[in-house]
Amino acid sequence: MKIFLTAILALWLAAPASATTAALVRTYQPFGWGSITIEPVTCYAWNAQTYLGDALRYISAKNIPPNFAKESSGDLNLASTSHLFFDNNYGSEQPLTLFMKADEFVITEGYSREDIVKACLECVRRLLPAKYLKTPLTFSASPENKEWMSKIIDEFNQHDRSKVFFGAEP
Repeated sequence: MKIFLTAILALWLAAPASATTAALVRTYQPFGWGSITIEPVTCYAWNAQTYLGDALRYISAKNIPPNFAKESSGDLNLASTSHLFFDNNYGSEQPLTLFMKADEFVITEGYSREDIVKACLECVRRLLPAKYLKTPLTFSASPENKEWMSKIIDEFNQHDRSKVFFGAEP
């Protein structure tokens, strides 16, 4: 009985060590403040899993910067306001896949739909380690967006990802 209780106590104490932990994750987000700029952003991943996976998902996280104004500046992240989401299967035993979910895409006022998507793909490009630069990106989109988005995705997949896809060199 003493051994059994000791074993239970040891498992209980070891459980937090085997769980995922919080981490700071660096990603990039397309900001809309006049023209579109790609900015590095540090995010707090409270349940960090894989660095690349978290960084890709955080491309779409809301970004409401603090300020001293009486009213909030609003979400500056065009990926978030346009409902574009990114993910991958990094960490699985399968070859890496990159995925953009655009089923609920909306145009953020003041920006072209093409520029929004290209800016988001530039964020993906900047995150990819060298060994994944040639990994193709797949996507899903609503029927009204599928045709024009597929042209941009094809362009991105054929692009030399060691070079800027959208915007200025960082």
